[in-house]
Order: sequence, then structure tokens, then C-alpha cells
Amino acid sequence: MTMKLAVREVGDVVVLDVSGRITAGEGSDRFRQAIRDQVAQGSRKILLNLEDVSYIDSSGLGELVLGYGTVTQNTCATCGSSVFQNDQGDWGPCPRCGESDRKPWGCLKLANLNSQVSELLEFSRLNGVFDIRESEDDALDSFRGAEC
Repeated sequence: MTMKLAVREVGDVVVLDVSGRITAGEGSDRFRQAIRDQVAQGSRKILLNLEDVSYIDSSGLGELVLGYGTVTQNTCATCGSSVFQNDQGDWGPCPRCGESDRKPWGCLKLANLNSQVSELLEFSRLNGVFDIRESEDDALDSFRGAEC
């Protein structure tokens, strides 16, 4: 089954309903672009509903990590510009306003993982990186009042 995506909004949260297989190829490209599109549109709270995902391979896992990095990228707390570490791994001042305070752009949460996806995240130790919720309702509740 090829991967399918549906986008909907629940309050101020964008929910990406993902179904099928997240694997190398066209599906992973669409997955990556869907997250980038939401960030480009200013969405700060993104929930990946993985209830109908039947399988994720290593490329799909890489796409989850890339999506996480896209949504939670560091921004200047003062002006909102994207900020990056230099080649030595140090954070310099914001190139736009000169301030040094940082904050993440937004929040990405996962919900409704099946056993294969859950075991893959545990095996790769990424279950400690992602905010994983049992249900969509639980995830939506966790966004309330969250600063993203």
C-alpha cells in the first residue's frame, strides 16, 4: 500500500493523517514536503497521526527525524530568524538582530503508533526524542497551553 497523506486542522494544531508505508521513494518525498509546507505556512503545532501506517523502513525513520528537525529547528527568541551552529558547533549571535537567546520553532508529536512503529522507535532509541501519545485526543490535549 502506497503512503497517503491527509491534512486537517483541529484548533491551532495541524494533523497529518498518514496511512500506508513510509518507505524510500516517492512516499517519503511527499511526507517530507508535507511537513515543510506546514512549517512554511507558519504551523507551529504539528501532530502526525500514524494510526494507519502499516510499515516504516529505515528511510521512513530518517524522514521522521528530518521532520522533527524541521519543526523544532532553532530560531532567535527575539526576531524569529533561523539560527545555526558554526562549523565548530558554537552558537553565535543571531545574524539578523545580534541577540543570543534561542527557542524551537514549534512542536511535533506522534500519535496512534502500531506495534511495529513503536518497536522501531524503541529499538532505535528515538522514543526518547519524539513526544509520543497513545491517542489523537491525548496528543491534542497535550498541545493545549504548550508554548510552541
